[in-house]
Amino acid sequence: MISKLARLLLLPAAVSVSAIAAQHAAFAQDSKLNAMLPDDIRKAGVLTIATDAHYPPCESFADDNKTMVGYEPDMWNAIGTKLGIKIHAVSTDFDGLIPGVQSGRYPMAMECISDSAAREKQVTFIDNSYGTSAIYALASNTTVSNDALSLCGLKSAAQTGTDFNDVLSAITARCKKNGKAGLTVYNYPSADAVLLALYSGRVDFVMSDAAAAADIQKHAPKPIKIYSNDLIPKLYTGMVVRPDQKQLADATLAGLKAIQADGTYDKIMEKWDLKLLELPDTGINLATSKPLPTPAP
Repeated sequence: MISKLARLLLLPAAVSVSAIAAQHAAFAQDSKLNAMLPDDIRKAGVLTIATDAHYPPCESFADDNKTMVGYEPDMWNAIGTKLGIKIHAVSTDFDGLIPGVQSGRYPMAMECISDSAAREKQVTFIDNSYGTSAIYALASNTTVSNDALSLCGLKSAAQTGTDFNDVLSAITARCKKNGKAGLTVYNYPSADAVLLALYSGRVDFVMSDAAAAADIQKHAPKPIKIYSNDLIPKLYTGMVVRPDQKQLADATLAGLKAIQADGTYDKIMEKWDLKLLELPDTGINLATSKPLPTPAP
């Protein structure tokens, strides 16, 4: 999560760039998808998407510190091609994404944002994948295990504004239910700072995205282990727009389903080794329209 991936935005090796480009170009000539967009975006030919580009494999900056790479940039660029528009991505703090969309500063945000009933009261989700979290601890820490009760009384950290904090609250509830001390939780503004707290020994374990496991293990300055437990839920993740932007939401979903239909979506998820997080039945506000089971403390 803290590293800058040195990977360029390349299409999967198994598919030629020219073949995909031709496929996208042919689809973009269909005026129906482009016509679904709000007039201002369609006429401008550009859609601005806010993100927090410090969160591989969702998105991060390449070595040039300008190019965004990750499965979500691949996805939003593919959707943009289908819709016949360009995507202009800007990076900001994660906890400013939803407020930025609500205020109208950004028409859309995308950064592995997990869908929830509470968030659907603020924004509309176009859900494009599954997501889940994991527990990261130093390999030298023999206290932590896959049993949630092994975490009781420990210090933990998570990024401000993320649903990782909900899991930590559930763990504390489980601990207290069993007569044990709860967690001491610290919040940091970035994923980088969360992991630094772990590496420096300020906390015993941290919560982060399970999809980032390979990158975190590769770049951690100390050996780490990854754990799960029965309190970690499976979630939907997606793009967000204001609730009054139904036209933009519908057009984006149509573009998303188009890249699923032509196989681009599958190739993107395979490229980033995220096949297990593929969401076949993409949709809008799935956390409430098609809820997933929530673990009980």
